[in-house]
Formats: sequence, C-alpha cells, structure tokens
Amino acid sequence: MTAALNAILYPVSFLIVLSIVVIVHEYGHFKAARACGVKVDEFSLGFGKVLWSRTDKQGTLWKVCLIPLGGYVKMFGDADAASAKADEKAADFSEEEKKVSFPYQPLWKKAIISFAGPFMNYVFAIVLLTVFLSIFGRAVVPAVVSTVTKGSAAEVAGIKPEDRFLSINGKEIKEFSDVRRMVQLDTVLNIVVLRDGKEVPLTAHLSRENGAAVLGVTATMKREHLQSLSVPAAFVEASKSAWEMTADTVVFLKQMILGQRSSEDMRGPLGIAEASGDAARGGFLSFLSFLIQVSIAIGFVNLLPIPVLDGGHLLFYAIEAVIRRPLGEKAETVGLQIGLGLLIFLLVLTSWNDFVRIVDRLLI
Repeated sequence: MTAALNAILYPVSFLIVLSIVVIVHEYGHFKAARACGVKVDEFSLGFGKVLWSRTDKQGTLWKVCLIPLGGYVKMFGDADAASAKADEKAADFSEEEKKVSFPYQPLWKKAIISFAGPFMNYVFAIVLLTVFLSIFGRAVVPAVVSTVTKGSAAEVAGIKPEDRFLSINGKEIKEFSDVRRMVQLDTVLNIVVLRDGKEVPLTAHLSRENGAAVLGVTATMKREHLQSLSVPAAFVEASKSAWEMTADTVVFLKQMILGQRSSEDMRGPLGIAEASGDAARGGFLSFLSFLIQVSIAIGFVNLLPIPVLDGGHLLFYAIEAVIRRPLGEKAETVGLQIGLGLLIFLLVLTSWNDFVRIVDRLLI
C-alpha cells in the first residue's frame, strides 16, 4: 500500500471509529435523559464551527461540527456538556422547568443517565459481536502447537510442535485463543503441556514488541474447527467475550499500578489511530473486530471513578446518597480539577508512548 493511501486510510479509519463510538455513547445518555423526562438542549458530533444543524420537535439541537474528535450531549439546566455544574440560571427556574432540568432530578435518575453512555457502548459491542458470530461462526482451534518460531520465547522455553497446552499460570487452557489471552496478561508463563502422553512443565519469559507480548507459537486452523452458532448462543459468546475483555483490562491496570507492567503498553489517540489503520488494512472483518474492542474500552474507561468521566459522576452521586446531602461546591471543584489533571497527564504520557512507537516503526 502506497504512502499516499496510508496517509488517507489511517486518519479516515480513526475518525470513523471515533465517530461511531462517540455517537453510540452519547446516544445512550440522550435516550436515558429522554426516558427520565429530562430535556436535552444539544446533541453534538464534534466541536468547533457548526457544519450542519437542525432542531427537533422536542427542542433538541442536533449538530455536526468541524472538529470530529468526540462529541457531547448537553442537558437542560447544565452549565456545560460535562454536567459538572448547574447553570447559574437554574436557581430561578420555575417548577415546570425544574421537572425537565438535569440538576433537579433525583439521584437515581442522574445515575441512570450517567451510566447509560458506557452501558450503550457495551450493548453496541455485544450486538455487533452477536451478529458477527451468528453469521460467520466461532473458531474453536485446539491448543496444539503447529510451529515454533526460531529464537522465540517458546523455543527458549522448550515448547515443541505437537505439544498441547494444558494450563498456563494455573489456569486451564481449553483452546488456542486461551493461550493468546494469557500471553497478553503476563510476561512470565508457567506452562504445562502434554507431550507423548506425559505432562511437561515449562517456563517462558516473554518480551513485548510495540506493546504486545509474543510467545512465538502458531496453531493450524482447519474447516472443522469453525463452529456454527445460533443467535442465542452467539449472544452468550459475545457477552462472555465482553466480560473477558473487561476483566483483562482490569488486570492490565492493576499490573501497571503495581509496577508489574510498563506504562508504554498504554495507547493514546495516535496509538488508536495507528491501530484503526492497521485494522482497516486487514479488511472489513478486522476493522469490525477493532471497532468492537474500542467500544468496550471506551465504555470501561468512562466507568472509572475519575471526576469528569461518567464514573466520576456516579462516585459523586454515591457519596451524596451516603451522606444524604450534596457535596460542597469546593469539594466538587477540587475533585474535577484532580480528574482533569489526571486525564491530561495520561493524554501526554500515552501520546509520547505513541510517538516513540510510531517513529520506531517508521525507522525499521
């Protein structure tokens, strides 16, 4: 693929992924607000100069803006789209206006509206994956080694072709996808393989290449390994996959906090753009799979109890429910400043990681 085509493919695929995921997320907030009787002032895709807009019968302004890097839903009575503070005019609202304004809603309604965005990201991902699995089926490849890459961690550990993985770090291995998952969770793998009818313990020490760990084994997929699934079975598998992705992300965060995993594994906007372009180059199914992963990741991140994010709002509501009164304005302001500072720090850190990784990739 030419450099000129790559220069178009990578940013376009990134904007498509970002736009879809943001629309899904904000639509969750929008539908929940409408269901709870809250008026929505604006639904915006992007920021900056308005390129297109229209106002619906309920008074919501729908608009598409020049800078397509995100979006927001602004509810009646809020000072801004983050729902961090009430509009100064809210104190003078009439009783009818209070009924449809976000600041005057009971805590349970506020919590539902905040939770609905991340929840919709999960629903979207599970529905997409259900459709994918019900149409194409699920590959169930036995955890039997076909080839071992020369000089790889697998070869150093003593893994050989025809070995069957039984367990890794004490967890049972049922199929080859379990091996791939465990490889991304740890860098030291205590492996038990079945070889010539005997259980053989081995230890592999992995290194990370561009944020991904590599063991160095492959398994051969055959036609008989493709399992057809009914829609209900596909839904169960899709839900299970969404849960596993979430659980793995929790493990990643725990390892980073404990210093067991480098922060270099984290991706920022540039890294997501890079990955979206790589996925697009792999074809439609590869791109669809990446879109599912990003939707789950965005849903999970927004549920983290960090002020500014949806999870931060839920944390404030929980505290308010326990102490039976709203948090003081100063406490909320400090919390929001801490949350914003943390997000800016993570953005700078991940952007630097992305820049270094992409430069290394271009120089190879």
